[in-house]
Amino acid sequence: MAWSVIFTSKAERDLEKIPEDIAKRIILRIEEIAQDDPYQQLDKMVNSPYYKFRVGVYRGIVNIVNDKMILQLVKAKHRSKAYKD
Repeated sequence: MAWSVIFTSKAERDLEKIPEDIAKRIILRIEEIAQDDPYQQLDKMVNSPYYKFRVGVYRGIVNIVNDKMILQLVKAKHRSKAYKD
């Protein structure tokens, strides 16, 4: 059963700021992850409740809501900025 994908307002703003082709690849990648078990395709972040995935030099930061089967894209940024905040 596929997971649902939602975007936070911060993630939507991040996607608007990055190049359009990269933003599309990030959206396609998280939708691809949602089709199967996300735990096999995402990496757990150290000292954080979030998970991450790579799209070139960009990173998507994801919150997993298990009981509702939701993947929430929290952030999408260049790797040099993705882990700050």
